[in-house]
Amino acid sequence: MRHILESQQFDIQLIDKLFKRADEFRVLLDRKDPSLSKVLDGEMMFTIFYEPSTRTRMSFSAAAQHLGMKVVTTENARDFSSAVKGETLEDSIRVMCQYQPSLIVLRHHEDGAANKAAGVSTVPIINAGDGTGQHPTQALLDLYTINKELGKLDGLNIVIGGDLAHGRTARSLAYLLAKYPKNKITFVAPEVLKIDDDIKSYLTRHKISFQETENIREALPRADVVYWTRVQKERFDSTKLKGGFNIGVEEMKLLPKKSVLLHPLPRIDEISIEVDKDPRAAYFRQAGNGMFIRMALIEWALKTA
Repeated sequence: MRHILESQQFDIQLIDKLFKRADEFRVLLDRKDPSLSKVLDGEMMFTIFYEPSTRTRMSFSAAAQHLGMKVVTTENARDFSSAVKGETLEDSIRVMCQYQPSLIVLRHHEDGAANKAAGVSTVPIINAGDGTGQHPTQALLDLYTINKELGKLDGLNIVIGGDLAHGRTARSLAYLLAKYPKNKITFVAPEVLKIDDDIKSYLTRHKISFQETENIREALPRADVVYWTRVQKERFDSTKLKGGFNIGVEEMKLLPKKSVLLHPLPRIDEISIEVDKDPRAAYFRQAGNGMFIRMALIEWALKTA
């Protein structure tokens, strides 16, 4: 049984295989090839989201349905499920498995929730984000986007900035970037939002060069990739944060011409809307790539061949 729980579980060979399959699915969908809907015909996916989601929930649902699956979904499960009555996550998963889904996609507000679910589930669990812990499918689509935009994944200068203390996407991406030894990472965040020590220790163990700064303008001129994130206002009192961590037209002037700006979205005000027309702004293309990566991941989780 193949659970998808954390970025570290993917090696370079599997990443390449998933990227190739995502490209194949893109071609089939563009051609409206009827064979696409037969890939997982007869399978069923449950999605249970204890936190709000637009892109992740909808792209998983679209991915499954393009592959021929049926989808049963619940959103706001934190407020509109038996969790309100005190039911544990483990019991909820045990019950869902009785309804014979093929797999379960889970988003939860607690760190480690996906691992708890996997511990009792009789079907694959896909972690769609758990607390401030991990978001492996987002990290894979981020990596896929970097590869499509720049044509390589190694030997890059990557700037990761914003709320690095509470944002699970930055953590998961850092784990994946560590698989490519020539990459150099610059973390840009104020003191209260710096990346956790466990990530820095992981990068050190894997001999990945990294540095930290609070100066965004200092980091941009050398960047091949800028990965910017919003302040997690649901996890942090954003009134404590001073300005100086937004990207606008002036900041884009500092970026090399052959670079890419990414954001996991939703974007609030940390990237100006005036930046959207810059060809290096790839965050909407990035969101679109998510569906194809999730198609590849769903198939991989269900097919053992």
